[in-house]
Amino acid sequence: MNNRRLEKYVKAFKKGDEDTFDHIYEATRADVYYTIYYVVKDVQLSEDLMQDTYLKMIEHLERYEGRGKFRAWIKTIAKRTALNAIKQRQKETPSDQTAEYTSESAQLEKKAYTQELLEVLGEEEKEIVIRHAVLNETHKTIAEALDKPLGTITWKYKRALEKMRKEGGEQDA
Repeated sequence: MNNRRLEKYVKAFKKGDEDTFDHIYEATRADVYYTIYYVVKDVQLSEDLMQDTYLKMIEHLERYEGRGKFRAWIKTIAKRTALNAIKQRQKETPSDQTAEYTSESAQLEKKAYTQELLEVLGEEEKEIVIRHAVLNETHKTIAEALDKPLGTITWKYKRALEKMRKEGGEQDA
């Protein structure tokens, strides 16, 4: 979506047209996700912080001046949200969380394993995999966003999956 159309949706949303939020979200979700992900390097936390980002965007929308820079504005909110989350995690002191750890340990191990697999990929491959597998974007949408041919995106996605399978010890089926 071009910036002009996005700005129209933002103006309409500011005036109370709640139906335009879906358009704003679809136009900005990948930018917001990757802004957060590059700070926190955690898929699940990134998804959680996306919600916080959009809530803050709604809460502070009256401050946005509408100069065609909405994507930059919401990415700034996303980055600050991610940085604050990291600071908060650093401040938290460990307490008696053994029961909580036991119930979440399998989930954490799975997340860590996924993070390990993603680390074998280059930044562009990682972005393609996350956009397709996590954000459910089509290869065509990814190709347009990255300004690459569709065939290149499809090939890079397949190659990235092969790298991840190899790292995980899986053989091609």
